[in-house]
Amino acid sequence: MIEPEQCTLIIEKYYREIFSYCYAKLGYSHHSAEDCTQEVFVVFFSKHEKLDETDNIRLWMYRTADNIIKAFLRRSPPVVSLEESYEAMNIADSGGFSDKDNSPLDLLTQEEKKLLELYYDSDYGQRNEAAKRLGLSLPALYRKVHKIKKKLRGAEK
Repeated sequence: MIEPEQCTLIIEKYYREIFSYCYAKLGYSHHSAEDCTQEVFVVFFSKHEKLDETDNIRLWMYRTADNIIKAFLRRSPPVVSLEESYEAMNIADSGGFSDKDNSPLDLLTQEEKKLLELYYDSDYGQRNEAAKRLGLSLPALYRKVHKIKKKLRGAEK
């Protein structure tokens, strides 16, 4: 049985390594890799009592990470963030949209723009706080962001 004190040492020893593995396997998506890595350690904490000191913890972590990544990919299709988008980077490198370009964001109201800005400026764990600032519940914030994305996709076509 692995003692709780050793769990902290194991996290310190393997967190970066497992995160890097998840990061590469998930197409260099920082947030997805973070979520999967944290889930690996949640599973570890829930099962560490069943492991003994002779088990190869590193191998166990990689197997668990593989299973979690597979499950993650099954339940959520791959997403490319704006930072990882080639087109978005070209726009950013060229100084943004020109005045003659019609930006899809022009279709949004000021309120929708503010909501998206606050949503994307906050990390995953801070979105509850962002929702409160907007006077919304977290599920309501997610629904509004989903509707805005749908609106933008509709304008693309």
